[in-house]
Amino acid sequence: MKPVHLLLIVFALGATLLSACGPSAAPTQAAPPPVVEQPTIAPPPATEPPPVIVEPTQPQYAPFCQAAPAVCEPPTIEIRDNKYCVKKQVYVIMAAPAGTTYEPIDPGLTCSHQMTADGTMRIQCQADKPLWTYQLKVCNSACSAPALAMDTGQCPAGYGFDATNQCCASPAAGGGDGCTIYKVEVGTCSK
Repeated sequence: MKPVHLLLIVFALGATLLSACGPSAAPTQAAPPPVVEQPTIAPPPATEPPPVIVEPTQPQYAPFCQAAPAVCEPPTIEIRDNKYCVKKQVYVIMAAPAGTTYEPIDPGLTCSHQMTADGTMRIQCQADKPLWTYQLKVCNSACSAPALAMDTGQCPAGYGFDATNQCCASPAAGGGDGCTIYKVEVGTCSK
């Protein structure tokens, strides 16, 4: 009987080895972690709100802008022809930079203008008297400052409010206004 015992021992040992090396058992599902309720924290007891600090208010002004250039030069006028005649009527033709404004001072002088291809302005004046000198006020339009309303409260002291541009500007200093009186010397028509 010894061989039977030996056979049983070998068989038991083989079964043990096979079960250790064989496929593992199906995994079991892990239980979800338990839900832990957080304790409710009571709000802190009511306290007085912090005191409101009132700072002095600064006046609110309109934005600042530049009213006009500090120094303005009057435009340069050039006589092109002082005795241009049409039907015995004498005209004076002048050239001026673009943006020039003009105003005849003498009542016997009427003027009109047109722009030329080179960007200059041609001023043509009709004179009622030949061989006469008339006065023509010419201005650089880049120098004209807008009308400023002073002491409106919209601008600090010393500045005026420019209603067109909605801003505060300093009034023009004593530097030129960009205007001059030009003497227009009229020639005569030949017969």
